[in-house]
Amino acid sequence: MKKIIQLSLILLIKLNFVTAQSFQVDTLQLRGNLNKYINLVIMGDGYISTEQDSFISDAVNLVDYLFTQPPWSNYKNYFNVFAIKVISNQSGAKHPNTAGDCSNASPQVPVSNSDTYLGCSFDSYGIHRLVVPFNTSNIVNALATNFPNYDQVFIISNTTYYGGSGGVYATATVNISSNEIVAHEIGHSFAYLADEYYAGDMYAKEKPNMTKETDSTLVKWKNWNGYSGVGIFQHCCGGNSSLWYKPHTGCKMQYLGYPYCSVCTETIIEKTHFLANPIVSYQPIATTIDSSTKVLDFKLTELMKPVPNTLKSTWKLDGATISNNTDSIQLNQDILSNGMHTLTTTVIDTTFLLRVDTHSTIHFSVVSWNINKKSTGIQLTATKNKISYSVFPNPSTSNLNVSLEYDKKSKLSLQVISSDGRIIEQITDETSDNGKYFKTFSIDHFAKGNYVIVFKSGDIIHTKTFVKQ
Repeated sequence: MKKIIQLSLILLIKLNFVTAQSFQVDTLQLRGNLNKYINLVIMGDGYISTEQDSFISDAVNLVDYLFTQPPWSNYKNYFNVFAIKVISNQSGAKHPNTAGDCSNASPQVPVSNSDTYLGCSFDSYGIHRLVVPFNTSNIVNALATNFPNYDQVFIISNTTYYGGSGGVYATATVNISSNEIVAHEIGHSFAYLADEYYAGDMYAKEKPNMTKETDSTLVKWKNWNGYSGVGIFQHCCGGNSSLWYKPHTGCKMQYLGYPYCSVCTETIIEKTHFLANPIVSYQPIATTIDSSTKVLDFKLTELMKPVPNTLKSTWKLDGATISNNTDSIQLNQDILSNGMHTLTTTVIDTTFLLRVDTHSTIHFSVVSWNINKKSTGIQLTATKNKISYSVFPNPSTSNLNVSLEYDKKSKLSLQVISSDGRIIEQITDETSDNGKYFKTFSIDHFAKGNYVIVFKSGDIIHTKTFVKQ
């Protein structure tokens, strides 16, 4: 996957005229194509040239541990992992001893001013254990020069004292607790999760696992309420903590050594789905087949499969299901009449770690083959797309929002159909140039009951049921 570097950071490089520096890049885990899999990049800070073997050992230990933790362990096949051997002038990390809580650290951390390439420092923003890499221009430059295709970055600070941070670049030291710090901090950086302890008013905002909403029917994690300890729990202590709520009282985003709660687990998976299309490659791509070939082979030749594999596939010929949950089919061309036919396979992740049946957003990946049978042979053209759609609120009383995202420019048709088969609303051949489409319907005039929205994009058709109350 390719990372779009934020414009502000690019401007920062230009303004500071940073000279590009090349570092050695080691491959720690290679699952597949860098443009299709999620690329996790580890960078070291405070490792001098003779300490690079130690950096690789630290990186391997941390990554190996991360991928033992659900849901990372379930989706480890989606990730490539690389290590950039950044060389610093001096070992360690800065500790200016300026935070008000420095005296509470155990053991005490000596004052230091190590000259490191990425500028990791304790005492960031007045919090001793908050270790942040401040040399942003060097970080961005090192990534752009050595591994621009990154999706997520983690920085290891070469000090054994306890510390770390989330933010754009998740960071941890090599403390005895660092494995768990990594799992916690990457929850911030990768999935935008909040701390489930109250970190202070400046960090309080609406996030997947933090809200001011107290209505159990409206809270963003309502689908998980009452399951595995999920509820609506008030934060404490200090400041405006009483205004904010979290979904769990024993989550990794609050305590090291605990598992992620169901809400945080789902959020990490949703981000994984957003970044990666599980259909990596397929056959045939586009070809002409001699008419003497009676059997046509269609395959999903490479899939990113969760552990255990929770991907389910549906194969349809001209809209009729012909096979389920297989990576390949054979199609006898004798059953095809002359003319155009469409074969599609749709892949959806059905993991129980997502509340798929009641979740508002569904992600699915589709390959579509257009088959033109002629007397002289078979012509095939193939396309692949990844689609996300949501219908909300569901149930609804007055307005219904429909949101869709595609990998590529698409034409969309949409129908709202009542339970007796009547078309109530219809949109035909809307073009989505940037891959995104949003529409709000007034459903005040709809009778109470169940309705089906039928989405059609090219040869791809999908349906979603909603309820008018």
